[in-house]
Amino acid sequence: MAENPAKTMEGKHIGAGVSSDCATQVIGLDLNILGKKVNFSIAVSKGQATLADIVPLARMISTKITDIVVESVCSNGDHIPCRKGCATCCSHYLVPLSVPEVFRLKEEISHAPRSQRESIWQACLLTTRRIFSKRPPKLLMDQTDGPSLVGPVDLERVSDWYKNLKLPCPFLHKGLCTIYDQRPLACREHFIKGSAEACKGERDVAEVLRLPVQMPNALAQLAQDFEDTALEAVLLPLVFLWCEQNRPRANKTWPAAMMVKRFLEIVKEMASKNYTEVVV
Repeated sequence: MAENPAKTMEGKHIGAGVSSDCATQVIGLDLNILGKKVNFSIAVSKGQATLADIVPLARMISTKITDIVVESVCSNGDHIPCRKGCATCCSHYLVPLSVPEVFRLKEEISHAPRSQRESIWQACLLTTRRIFSKRPPKLLMDQTDGPSLVGPVDLERVSDWYKNLKLPCPFLHKGLCTIYDQRPLACREHFIKGSAEACKGERDVAEVLRLPVQMPNALAQLAQDFEDTALEAVLLPLVFLWCEQNRPRANKTWPAAMMVKRFLEIVKEMASKNYTEVVV
């Protein structure tokens, strides 16, 4: 579930495996979010970076954008019930991850305490087995004969299928998210205005907020550009299986500055395109 923390934006340092005294360059990003000017300055090492290295930057920009959208909605008198501790959508919501997010999440969980790490892996394994047993739509089946990739166009159909499985998120324990600080961008950007009761299927009204930039799509576009692949999305319970099937891709590197520049271009293009379309 998304949260709306008040945070100060600072420069983000990008570049894996680069010493702290390595020369850097600063890349700027200016956005217009619902009429509000937002500026970012990102310090980028003159070295190499993986797709996973871009994810913290995406999270930072996403937080600022959602802060502005949520503040605008609340200032209009609408109610947003989404906050840390609310797990209503976690019991049925399909969570797709971009390829960079998958690799990043795998890295972060690998550094968690052993007991937590093993618990998460077991929960994902159990959920994966249940997904396999439910005969997923053919569009979920790739060349490995296992459900792992879906294209963005297919997500609505897959989401309907997944909802009927009634599978709680494997990262949910006693109503709390065990990876809250590392949660996917799809979770961070999922807000509703209205009543939380509607999320439970009760008779009430809730509307999902539309954001001017959907960061998972921006990361998916970045991965497509650099890897020359189709747009990809990985279902959250299947991240470990997918990582094993695509291990070499996690170690590929490109010039950090080139990656950051392209990512910021994608974000700015999306924000400019959607500015007149987003109605709060």
